[in-house]
Amino acid sequence: MNIINRWVKYVLLLLFCFCNNSFADEFHYNNILIGDRASGMGGAYTAISDDASGMFYNPAGMVYVNDRNFSASVNGYSAQTKTYDNVIGGQPFVRKSSALLVNYFGMVKPIGNFKFGFSYAVPDSVGEDLNQTVSNIPAAVPYDYTINLSNRDNTYNYGPSLAMAINNDLAVGLTLYVHQREALLIQNQFVARVDGTNSWTNTYFKLSESGLKPILGVTWSPMEKLSLGATLSTTILLSSNALRQDTCSDSTITGCNPNVLSIPFQVPTITSITEKRVYPVRGALGAAYFVNSSLLVSLDVIYHTAVFDPVFGDKVATLDAALGTEYYLSKKWAIRGGLFSNVANTPPIVAGVTSIEEHINLYGASLSFTRFTGDSSVTVGGNFSYGVGQSQIGTSNTDVQSAKTFGWSMFLSSSY
Repeated sequence: MNIINRWVKYVLLLLFCFCNNSFADEFHYNNILIGDRASGMGGAYTAISDDASGMFYNPAGMVYVNDRNFSASVNGYSAQTKTYDNVIGGQPFVRKSSALLVNYFGMVKPIGNFKFGFSYAVPDSVGEDLNQTVSNIPAAVPYDYTINLSNRDNTYNYGPSLAMAINNDLAVGLTLYVHQREALLIQNQFVARVDGTNSWTNTYFKLSESGLKPILGVTWSPMEKLSLGATLSTTILLSSNALRQDTCSDSTITGCNPNVLSIPFQVPTITSITEKRVYPVRGALGAAYFVNSSLLVSLDVIYHTAVFDPVFGDKVATLDAALGTEYYLSKKWAIRGGLFSNVANTPPIVAGVTSIEEHINLYGASLSFTRFTGDSSVTVGGNFSYGVGQSQIGTSNTDVQSAKTFGWSMFLSSSY
């Protein structure tokens, strides 16, 4: 019975570690590219931003929008697959998520010497459904393991923007987004042992956040073919409520609480968290060079500060880059491409330490085509990202697994 109890404790600790890592991907900041033109250029848009999506990247660029009303709508489908090697019984653990949504809408209108706009953006969205069974796992008492979960986590930004030109070469702008985040995770895990005993755990997690996200931007054209841009932004939470409920059942004598004897069922443990998450400060610098009337090249460098959050976990500072280009094949056709990084905001994994978040740096490419007809345009495009790193699925030991992530998205947009 001592051998069985030891494996019960090991399995339960292992299962609870999945709960800790099963929420949305908070290990990266650049999860969804926003806008049609910017998405095709890999997000290298800080020094351009002369369309409706500029309200998200750099609101100062709005001053260069045509005086007519301007709107843009982007519909996108994104998917991601994460694979963790040698997790249970030497077999991989695979997580897949997807989302189909309108990830951006914006409109700009001139008002006197100002440009006013309103936009809606979805910078992060996760829709994950998982049902996986691993059979005949070798142990002191061999067992089958089943996990199923439903995970939804969406962040929404919406609000007004205002921009003005200081002179012919310098402009400033401000976007004031309302930030809303809604997350819901329901997860069940079941262990069936060959001796007839079994264990079951259930986790329910719900999160609701609201706050403000100001974005301050500036653009400057020191010479005819060169444009420079800079932005500074952060998210300030006004309210946050999180609720986690853990329930378990075990048919062995120790029950699902290894520290108390003869408890086959644990009364749900409910944890309420009202502390506000700390978000990083984001700074971006961009440069765009107009080679000629048909060719444009742009570069962005994005920095996120380190976050020290004892409740939701500390994050390290990150430095990302994006390189984009745009080429007009004719007056009616344009092609755009880009390269971008999305490095992990977690520290590198150190062997011999437990409870470490995964560390996977992502790198990607994008491509899009645009057709112009009169005053409107239609764009179709997509991007992909890939990364290899390490993870630690298991809080009861210091094992480290290899992990990889592959993500892709497609989008269709129209603008006027």
